[in-house]
Amino acid sequence: MSGSFRIAPDVRYRVIDDEAVVVRQGEGDVLVFNQVAARVIQLVGEGLSSQQISDRVVDEFDAPDKRIRKDVEAFLEELENLKVVEPLPPGEKKS
Repeated sequence: MSGSFRIAPDVRYRVIDDEAVVVRQGEGDVLVFNQVAARVIQLVGEGLSSQQISDRVVDEFDAPDKRIRKDVEAFLEELENLKVVEPLPPGEKKS
């Protein structure tokens, strides 16, 4: 999975003590994610592409480069399946 994502319109999140608390308002769900996942969600919110997110996480966390990149891609796919993020349509600018 590559490309850019955005936080879904009905999702609100806050990072508290290195954890992300995500509220899916449309579903009434509250999800809690660990420090690395919280950082990925923040970077999506900043409008970074999946490649840029992987690069940033590699720089910020101490783990093997290949493993981080694989995990970031898998987590972005999981977030998309959970409807926390959505792909940015081609040609649409990040906000």
